[in-house]
Amino acid sequence: MTTRGRLVVAGLLALTSGTLAACANPADPAATPTPNAPASTPGPTESDLPPGWDEPGDGPTPTPADELTAEQLSSILRLPATAPVSAATCTDVDVHLTFVDAATGHRYGILSVENVGDARCEVRGYPGLGVRGSWGSTFVLALEQRDPIDGGTQQGVVPLDPGARAVANVEWTGALAGADSEHAELLVVQLAAGATPVTVPVSYDGGHGTRDVGIDIGMETTVRVGPLAPATSLS
Repeated sequence: MTTRGRLVVAGLLALTSGTLAACANPADPAATPTPNAPASTPGPTESDLPPGWDEPGDGPTPTPADELTAEQLSSILRLPATAPVSAATCTDVDVHLTFVDAATGHRYGILSVENVGDARCEVRGYPGLGVRGSWGSTFVLALEQRDPIDGGTQQGVVPLDPGARAVANVEWTGALAGADSEHAELLVVQLAAGATPVTVPVSYDGGHGTRDVGIDIGMETTVRVGPLAPATSLS
């Protein structure tokens, strides 16, 4: 564990799914543009929620994740990534969310991004996030780009050699999904502003310690995500 006081989870950072294209060679760090400041967005108001939002509808089956276009994926994002896209941005990646700990009304997890390409690449800053529910709804989450463990705000460049990982702390809290309500079925994770988000299928069922299961995020859940950092800094 580093001086940043990040979440300790032995053995879980070796877990990481969701794939895109190839990594370019990293650019000169001195030329890397400055990322945007972290942001937040409120949860839904009554006007954001259509009648019957809390009941399964009779609409068409949601489009499978692997058939969603880049535009459709971007439309699911609640907040974009803070880092600008560059030639060095990782695009050939596996991304997972692992539920690792819980307290009353709170869930804690680790978002893991692994470079599965053949070349070195980099990530930086706070990822963009969005959620689609099991009934096909795009969740109007209260989302904060803020580390839920230590409140750290560093947005340093994280170079990733092939097989290396970056990680970020995640918390979801408040109105968690129940067995009979719409729960998260697909996360979209954006690594750089303007980049096509990565899809991460998740399940409500399952316990902590296994990637992408036990994710009880609902329409009115508050989600907090910290900045990406080298995997060793959260272990």
